[in-house]
Amino acid sequence: VRTLVAKSPVTSAHLALLGDKLFLLDDVGSAFVMYGLEGRSWIAMGDPVGDPVAGRELAWEFCEIADRHAGWPVFYEVSEDVLPLYLELGMALSKLGEEARVPLADFSLEGGPRKSLRQTHHRLERAGCSMEVVPPADVSALLPTLGRVSNDWLAAKKTREKSFSLGSFTPSYLEQLPMALVRVREQIVAFANLWPGPPGTELSVDLMRHTESAPPGVMDYLFVELMLWGRAQGYRYFNLGMAPLAG
Repeated sequence: VRTLVAKSPVTSAHLALLGDKLFLLDDVGSAFVMYGLEGRSWIAMGDPVGDPVAGRELAWEFCEIADRHAGWPVFYEVSEDVLPLYLELGMALSKLGEEARVPLADFSLEGGPRKSLRQTHHRLERAGCSMEVVPPADVSALLPTLGRVSNDWLAAKKTREKSFSLGSFTPSYLEQLPMALVRVREQIVAFANLWPGPPGTELSVDLMRHTESAPPGVMDYLFVELMLWGRAQGYRYFNLGMAPLAG
């Protein structure tokens, strides 16, 4: 599964690393469907990951297995390219939101339309902010500090950890991925764990958390820095994730 995730051009494949899903794989391990059970619903997270031909067969097999257990198969957050497959499976389509992807080749802070972002970025730099991306091997030592940032954020938002379609602050999950840090001088005030696709594809983030004492606009600063970093690393897109439709 980790090998297929690393090769996937769709960064949400990293949700397979959370440890909260079941997997259906083909015989040679060239594709998988990740899913969970809720009542009678068998919910696959995203499209099949890996070889498209094998993934197509797995989608049919997934629906057949669910049917044998009197379950209702669901594919959640699927891509437009694969919609014909789900129609062949006899599924109904429901649009819940849209995905935003920023092309990075021409992304910059120059020009009138980026004035607000540019001003925020300059203000945060003057406040002493800096961004650093650390590799997975260095994340474990940072977890106590990041845990305090995360708890501060959860308390301020009056919310709890999510799962399945979003990551959670789980050490075994976070230690597998790069981490972006925002420091004010030496103190970490914000972080985001990264979902890196193969070179030339897309870059995205999962958890995005900051302390109450972080300067206003710190997440805008982090996004801008990550887009500039991703462009320098050769990524084509920065994926901002899903936004629900109004109403």
